[in-house]
Amino acid sequence: MYYPKSQITTNLYTNGNEFIIASTSKVYIGPYYITSNGDAYSNKSPNDRPTEKLSRISVSNSIKPKLPNTTPSPASEFTPSDDDNRNSYYEIEKGGIYSVVPDQPTAPSPPRSIAPTPTDEEYELGEFTRYFGYKNSTQQTIETNKFDFDSLKDQSSLIQHDLFTPIFLTWMISGDKEKCSKTNFNLVRLKQSKEKLPGFSKYFEGKYDKYFKYGSNENLYSDGTELRFSKSKKPYIGFYHIHPEKGPMVGAQHVPTPHEFLEFITTGSILNPIEPTIQTGSVDDTPSLAPPVNYSGGSIGGGGGY
Repeated sequence: MYYPKSQITTNLYTNGNEFIIASTSKVYIGPYYITSNGDAYSNKSPNDRPTEKLSRISVSNSIKPKLPNTTPSPASEFTPSDDDNRNSYYEIEKGGIYSVVPDQPTAPSPPRSIAPTPTDEEYELGEFTRYFGYKNSTQQTIETNKFDFDSLKDQSSLIQHDLFTPIFLTWMISGDKEKCSKTNFNLVRLKQSKEKLPGFSKYFEGKYDKYFKYGSNENLYSDGTELRFSKSKKPYIGFYHIHPEKGPMVGAQHVPTPHEFLEFITTGSILNPIEPTIQTGSVDDTPSLAPPVNYSGGSIGGGGGY
């Protein structure tokens, strides 16, 4: 069994009221270290020899040392972060004695499955990079991190590089939602065709707008008490956006096709204390609702503008 170094708490100390040496039942006073599953051993760290397994004197009276994580995972389930070195492990030997594992674990592992989180800077930029491992034998796709992607690319002996092909995509996440979805759709199909990855696009079906984020003045909602149509003066219920020049308009985002102007309803309240803004422009009498886009077919070109 292997323990990542981040799951070993070292350089602790007991004054004799917590532990006994498991093999002799003698009270133990001195430095000790503890694993993520609560096992304690004598000496400051696994590098100090000899080391003995310790047992708690009384569960009710003992003080359990604080571990790095409030809910630590067993070593067998632990997933290191991008910054962790896969060689940083301890191995349990017979008799409960620990030693540092040699250069690498005995068997390479598959890439770890993760869900990325775009940063605010990436949303500002409008795109971010996603990393994948494509298993050639089963046409299975695993989304992973840059660490494992680089390990596959460099054919590291620590990872199953002979079973997985490293893939990366530049993924659109802000701007015009429909345009982002179309662009991501085309990028996936191009990657699948160019690198001969049968079934790669199946991983993304129905998720070409995943991680998309609306702007602060988009995808807003009116329950009918806040906004009304500028032309008919009827209450508006539905999603709207606020154009920087034209004010509130029908639809979650601005589109190049005609869509109606809206205006805030004057109520005298703090929310709507002013008169509606006079707006100009030629629009249809009724909002134009675009049909949902079907991405199950062939290549779709980019489109639309303000």
